[in-house]
Amino acid sequence: MARYRPRHSLGRRAAIRHFYRWTRRHFSTQKSCAHQKITDAWLLALLLSRFVFKMPYASIWWSLLREDRAGLPSYTQAYTRSLRLLARLEGLAKTAEHLAEVIIDSMPLPICRPKRTKRCAFLGARWGYGTQGDFYGYKLHAWVTAAGKVVQYVLRPAHLHDVTVGYELNQQWAACGGPKVIGDKGDAALGFVFPPKKNTRYDTGWRDSRHPALRRRIETVFSQLVAGQIRSVQAKTLPGLRLRVVLAVLAHNLTRP
Repeated sequence: MARYRPRHSLGRRAAIRHFYRWTRRHFSTQKSCAHQKITDAWLLALLLSRFVFKMPYASIWWSLLREDRAGLPSYTQAYTRSLRLLARLEGLAKTAEHLAEVIIDSMPLPICRPKRTKRCAFLGARWGYGTQGDFYGYKLHAWVTAAGKVVQYVLRPAHLHDVTVGYELNQQWAACGGPKVIGDKGDAALGFVFPPKKNTRYDTGWRDSRHPALRRRIETVFSQLVAGQIRSVQAKTLPGLRLRVVLAVLAHNLTRP
């Protein structure tokens, strides 16, 4: 995976070529009809490159790209085509590989400002609580390896407890080789390794001195996703939110050291 890491010093074109080397392995490099302006592989490479340069607005990023490439379709056309590829992108973002240990955690994904929640009709959005206070929207629950790769994730309404969604992620536990799942105090349940609470009456497996450092790894990954603008703008539809998240996760995995 490291061989695909882009050299940011070379600029926008180098980053796009970097992602294209990956997208052409999984998506079509041929136009499906005569009026199609770019292939699926090029389309996704252009969309992924936005997260490298931390551009919060996809439409503005697309306008910048069209200044250099006169043959690109409009952003509306590009967005509509990318939604058709959403299921395949999500499948590629979740890999089943044998792992010794994974870190589990969640991060908030607000979909609107608190004062707008009464008028918000976003499908499935709920009130939830994060380290920065209450918010309205969804949560991203993820498994991250010690090397910083997001191996699987799910988007769920913000009111669901981390343990509830954690057991849903554990459905892939056997496919990943039965790894040790390291959580925080919010994952205080059998089957997880977590820091013991004052009233914990059994061994939680937290004695290994490596565990605190591993917990910091997932915090770093979430910080990198936030810096890459995974939640900088408000979402209008659930497929749009899913598309933004999967592109951010793929861009992170493909550019990690």
